[in-house]
Amino acid sequence: MIEPVEILVLERHIIKFYNETDYTFGSSDNIKKYEKIFTSGDSEVLISQIGVELFEDEKLVTNCLIGSEGGVTGINDNSILISYGGIVICCANTIFKLTIPDLNLEWKTIADTVSCFGIYYLDKDYVVHGELEISRLDKNGKIIWQQGGRDIWTTAEGIDEFAVYDDHILATDWDYNRYKFDFDGKLLEEYKVEPTKTTQMIEEQAKKKWWKIW
Repeated sequence: MIEPVEILVLERHIIKFYNETDYTFGSSDNIKKYEKIFTSGDSEVLISQIGVELFEDEKLVTNCLIGSEGGVTGINDNSILISYGGIVICCANTIFKLTIPDLNLEWKTIADTVSCFGIYYLDKDYVVHGELEISRLDKNGKIIWQQGGRDIWTTAEGIDEFAVYDDHILATDWDYNRYKFDFDGKLLEEYKVEPTKTTQMIEEQAKKKWWKIW
């Protein structure tokens, strides 16, 4: 039995999400059967697959599977939004919008070259924290603007790397360059930040081990 990796409790519905990395199309060995399947890219090389079930009064109403090629992603605190009568989900390089309660596909948008780490509210739109791009999408999934950095949009420790504030967005790349963007995607400021103490300790330990070898 597969356990859900995330459960959302709404006013009338409960929605459960499953990591379905091992799901195989057309196989009778799949533990769960899905009524609907929505994919982005070549179904033969899907990297991330997420199962979604919707319950009403503890009764399963419908379910679906979404899958996309790109980099491996999973469900996290920032990868799902309830918005405009549906669910917006990050799955590999694609953002999927599913309707509630039918779990039909409303739209899908490839929002990053590799992976979409998280999606956030931005006025009436969304901003996507991707591995290579930061993207603003409108409520229909149309890309309004995208911005890249000098390196990937994450850090070694994966904390304090992306945030949306009242009037700007802060993003940090792998080399600890921090960028301040306005909501139109314009770069307002760029500066260097220091790694966290955890990262510094790991780097120091690595150096010591290197010297011990020689």
